[in-house]
Amino acid sequence: MNQRRINVFILTVSSLIFCFNVNAASFEKYAPKLMHFEGVGYGIHKPIWGERDFSKSEALKIHRQHYWDRFHGDLFESQEVAEVFIDHIINAGSGKSKANIKAFEAIIGAEQDGILTVEDVKRANSFYFAEQIVNPYAKYRVLYYKTRSHVGENPGWIIRAKSFMMRNAFGIVALTDVSLPDSIERRFRHVRL
Repeated sequence: MNQRRINVFILTVSSLIFCFNVNAASFEKYAPKLMHFEGVGYGIHKPIWGERDFSKSEALKIHRQHYWDRFHGDLFESQEVAEVFIDHIINAGSGKSKANIKAFEAIIGAEQDGILTVEDVKRANSFYFAEQIVNPYAKYRVLYYKTRSHVGENPGWIIRAKSFMMRNAFGIVALTDVSLPDSIERRFRHVRL
């Protein structure tokens, strides 16, 4: 009888651990996509990280510690939401006055202070559909890249941003169909999609 209780206890704990981890974003799921986008240099900007070649494992360690962990990637319930946000921070940085973080905060309706907090992540997790965050942030990314002076030389920036777009219940969504908070729309009103 005692052995049976132990087995039931172990099964219950294992089930709880599995259920908890199923609903969380994971750097390990994101890493292959990141490496595909970043290519040969693994996305390590040498003026920041040092003038040397980095191995894939070193690059992944930098991306995990300085981006995924710093911006609470494992606390996001949606893999897609974590990826669209953190990928932009990896690719473009926080932006002038942390504009790229503030845009994410505006989309989720949080205080726009440029500091992604655990409370901000909880707010993002409260959205029922991931595309309610992912598609607006992907649109923001496209608009952001279109204002960069080197966008013509780097068409991959826009391709990368668009790759995060999610289908909704009605099918594929065009960028022009996605709404952004007024503050972001006003900032990019001069940009054509």
